[in-house]
Order: sequence, then C-alpha cells, then structure tokens
Amino acid sequence: MVLSMYVDADESRAEDERLLQVAIEQALLAGELGFNPWFTEHHFRGPWHSAPIQFAAYIASQLPEDRHIGFGVLSVPYHHPVRLVEQMNLLDQLTKGRTLFGLGSGFPGIEPASAGLSVEYHGSGQATRDSLAVMERLWDYETGDEPYEFETGNWHGRVEKRIMPSAYRARRPTIIRTARTNEAAIDAAKRGWPAFLGVLGADITEQAPIYHEALAKAGHTDEVIAECLRWSTVDWLSVLVAPTDEEAEALVIEARTERLELRERFLRNSSGEVHGPTLSTGPASATPAAFAAGSDMSRVIFGNPDTVAKHVARISDLGMNHLLIRFLGEWHGRTRPIAEQSMRLFADEVMPQFI
Repeated sequence: MVLSMYVDADESRAEDERLLQVAIEQALLAGELGFNPWFTEHHFRGPWHSAPIQFAAYIASQLPEDRHIGFGVLSVPYHHPVRLVEQMNLLDQLTKGRTLFGLGSGFPGIEPASAGLSVEYHGSGQATRDSLAVMERLWDYETGDEPYEFETGNWHGRVEKRIMPSAYRARRPTIIRTARTNEAAIDAAKRGWPAFLGVLGADITEQAPIYHEALAKAGHTDEVIAECLRWSTVDWLSVLVAPTDEEAEALVIEARTERLELRERFLRNSSGEVHGPTLSTGPASATPAAFAAGSDMSRVIFGNPDTVAKHVARISDLGMNHLLIRFLGEWHGRTRPIAEQSMRLFADEVMPQFI
C-alpha cells in the first residue's frame, strides 16, 4: 500500500511536487521488488490520493508487465456510476486485466460532505449499495436494450448505449468488496466477488471460513471460485521487518512515533472529524478518537523475516492468498529508511517462502 495521507491541504503548495515524487518512488520500488502496488482514495489528505485512478495509470505504464495494481479502496459514493465504470473499464483495458478494484464507502467525516453526501446516506452504507447496483446493471447493459434510468441519493442518469470501453475480457473488471461484517462477506461470496476480510477489527479466523463456505454454496463456476480465492485480501495495517526481532522492536517505536506526530499535526489543522483505519472492535468503535490515538498500530506485526513469515503462514493456512501490507515508516518523512528496509527484507526473505 502506497501511502502519504497525513498531509493537510493547508501545507505549502510547494510540497505537492515533492510528495508526488516520493509516492512515485515508493510505488516503482514496490513493483521492482515483486510487490503489486496498491493505492487508496482520500480527499484533502495529500496531493495524489484524491485521484488514485489517474495516479495508478501513470504508475502502471512503468511497472514490469506481470505486476498488478490495486485500490484499497475506491470510495464508490463519491463518483457518478457511469464515470466510475468508464474509468475502471479503461484502466482494466490498458493494464490487460491486471487491475484489482477494491470498492467501499470511504470513511465518514469531512470527505463525504465535500462530495455532497449526507451523514445518514453515506454512513449507513446505502450510498455504496445503491451505486454498486447501478454499476452492475451498467456492466450488463447492451446497445439496443431498453433505456436504463437510475437515481441514487446523489446521482441520476439515463443510459441508451453500452459503456465504452468494455472491461478487458470478463463482464466487468476484478472487484474486491470490503466486508466489515460477516453478512457482507457472505454477500460478496454470493456475487462471486473477492472480499477484503479481517478489516476494521473483524476476526479473520471467523470470516475466512464463512466466506469460503458461502462461496462453495453459491453455484459459481470453477473459474469464478478460483478468482475469488486468488484475490480475496487480508489487510495488514502495521508491519515492520528488520534483521533481528530486537531491532524490529526498537524501530517500531521510532516509526510509530513519527506517524503519530504527523497524524496529530494533520488532525490539528483539520476542520472536521477525521476517521481512518483502526483495529477497534467493529465499525461502531472505529471513531476519530481511536484513529487519532493510533489504534491501527495497536497490534503491530514485527520481527525478523522468519518471525514475520510465521504470521504470513497463519493467514495462508486460512486459505487466503493475497495480503495487503502497510509497512510502518513514512516515505515522505525521516522514517523512510525503516519502511524501505522492511520492503526489501519482506521481498527477499519472506515472499520466497510462499511462492
């Protein structure tokens, strides 16, 4: 996961160019080391997160041909459904199907308000459900079908021709749906979608069997099931790899300290509530206060490569094949060497154990 989020819009305009270059460097190094670079969508939080599809398209053209790129996640309600489907299909074509589209709601707070979303409509998840229903119909729509009219809580339109371009080969691009609850995991399985499992405090040891059972019962083809199992994803919020366990433990303190410093400054300059990823128990506990206190770093995965590999093995044993890693260390700050060392050690000594 390429991140430089804790940068307020009040920061100097001159910083935008430097921060963009830092993010480019991180993404290209990730691709060079064998990772699939992933991006996320946030607004008023750094100079490139607000347009991640455009940023990813720029990066994709510079990666080795066998790399994928991904989004964790695109905030569906912020986009007109027609425009989002067009952009997803185009990037899917340009990368020859090697783009993974994590889709979700985004966090409550100042971002949805800027996109014209009400607290109730966005926070309940209904905005995302409405948009996804429209998008599914758009991927199926063919020229010559009866005109399709739609209206969500903040978008409307009338479609009379198919979306161009189509997705690369399948009916739609590869979608990975955020599953904060077991019900959401079951819904993703029934749709034949890979899922983000174990997010925001959800128990991956509970969710993975539930998802796999629902997937087996859904009546999908072997091809659909294989794709779901390949790309269903576990999100590791805070990971640090060092040559020894003792060094890793010391570096965790250093990296965590800088992240909290940057976050405190960001929140101090923010005019509204800011949410973020946490490890609190359930979505109801994922509050701005928990985010500010660093809940996402309350269970850091750290150690030497073999120690970290044992954690990976536990995920693999649950039948999960894709791991989204957020390494500790700020690429635009003083702890960049910590994050870069983690990336290199993970690529050189952890990943080969699972290939």
